[in-house]
Amino acid sequence: SSGINAEYGGNLAVHLFRPATAMKLLSTCFTLLLLLSHLPSSLAYRDFSTHTPYEYSRGDITTVRWSKKLVPTRMYLLARHGSRHLGAKHVNLMVKFVDRVQQEESAVQKLPWLKEWTRPDYESDSHLVPQGMLEHYHLARRYKQRFPALFPAYYPTRYHIRSTHILRTSQSAASFMFGLFESMGPLDQVSTRTNLSTEGFQPVGLEIESADKDSLLRFMDNCPAYTNSHVTKNSKSEAIKLQKSQLYKKLVLDPISERAGFSMTVEDAEGLYDLCNFEHVSPTESNNSSFCDLIPRSAYALLDYERDLSRYYKSSYPNKLGYELSCVVLQDVLKQFEGGETATALRFAHSETLVPLITLLGISKDQDIAYTWDRKEFWNRTTKMSEIDPFATNLGFVVFKNSTSQDEIIKIFLNEREVKISACVSEEGCTRDELLNIVRSTQGQCDRSAMCSETNNTGSEDCTVTSELTSRMISEEMVEAAVAAKLEDDNKVLLDLNLFIIMAGLSGLCIVLIGFVAMNCKKIINDDNSEPGYQKMPFLDS
Repeated sequence: SSGINAEYGGNLAVHLFRPATAMKLLSTCFTLLLLLSHLPSSLAYRDFSTHTPYEYSRGDITTVRWSKKLVPTRMYLLARHGSRHLGAKHVNLMVKFVDRVQQEESAVQKLPWLKEWTRPDYESDSHLVPQGMLEHYHLARRYKQRFPALFPAYYPTRYHIRSTHILRTSQSAASFMFGLFESMGPLDQVSTRTNLSTEGFQPVGLEIESADKDSLLRFMDNCPAYTNSHVTKNSKSEAIKLQKSQLYKKLVLDPISERAGFSMTVEDAEGLYDLCNFEHVSPTESNNSSFCDLIPRSAYALLDYERDLSRYYKSSYPNKLGYELSCVVLQDVLKQFEGGETATALRFAHSETLVPLITLLGISKDQDIAYTWDRKEFWNRTTKMSEIDPFATNLGFVVFKNSTSQDEIIKIFLNEREVKISACVSEEGCTRDELLNIVRSTQGQCDRSAMCSETNNTGSEDCTVTSELTSRMISEEMVEAAVAAKLEDDNKVLLDLNLFIIMAGLSGLCIVLIGFVAMNCKKIINDDNSEPGYQKMPFLDS
């Protein structure tokens, strides 16, 4: 800097703020701002089907409002477990892809961070990650804030708490309970012998049914008619068909191969998608890798859609027996709301529990009961698993009493947003009879024994119709048009946070520069008006 200062006669500041130099700097600033404003958005695509972190999709129950005449009196909350390790099938794909990418010299050159990155030991146990525990902890805090009267101090008869036998659900229940009763329990003594502080810990009772007897939260298990049905057995057929298509190659494999620097297989793409998913589910355990950068936004959309297909055919509208079995949960809801007992009921289960019940209630029902590549319907499809079934999905049923008429209604909340269902007439919510009619509309009026009987052929019909619908709608031209249109819309209205920060910074710099020029330029001209080309500038006086 001393050399540059010497070049300008020891008065670098004066040179920088001469009008000609200042105007060049200002011109450069505004040119950069103009260019940045036209760059395409790189806003992250955060939909990972049923493996989407809850924070990406949730509402906020603390902001939900209702009439002042309505007083909440009872609650039943059914929640899926929180974010977890992705499981053996996905981990195997992840490990195979990492092995391959680290052996490909072209990939190492394109991904310089790989040289410094340490591959973690990917856990395949499907247990909760810290983020999954926090999802339930904060969910409990928000529900308690909105419904304080329904979450009193713990006493066994005030709560009915139940989870499945699978550890991640009981761990989610424990995380939720900690959020409800943090520092409220009786165990608040410090043990000098063990140097352990319990800090008001509250132990709670948790009911867990054995695997072979849980017909409530694992209603799909031990049900031969469901397990052996054609739709259940072939629930992945549409996803596999999509993976083998030229469309998948063109929109997923080819663009990812170009970014990675080597030819990708379907298995590679699936492993990469899982690695990216894991970066969002547990960024600390992934050692802050950057595999997501290899997947273009349009490829994300197709991979998310492909994962949706399997859950859609297994648990949603195409599988009538699969979702009608969830009537037992709705029965349990109504049972808990009977009589004078006002205990809060809390249930912790799985995607296989929540999606069928959401379907039975008629929430998020696509018009044609089939996915489509129409531009608006594909991107805005209502049966979108990342929105209706992320990790920690929760379905809340709350009884409200009208303080004027004394009538009771039941409001339904999905992921902390109130939802309306067509089976209920009133805009304010559902009556008990309207929900009971949903139960009665199922086979045998919710006779699980009859539905699960080996002689029941409700789920054995061929799903050729839905398969043909999906095949017909997935045309390459329509997908390309839908993707191109969506990206065009995104580029018009979305700004990446990093670009926003850069633009804001440059804008601030330009404003400061203009002010500094305005204060100093007139003085510079007066002091140095002997140089040719400078004129007094009266407009700076204003």
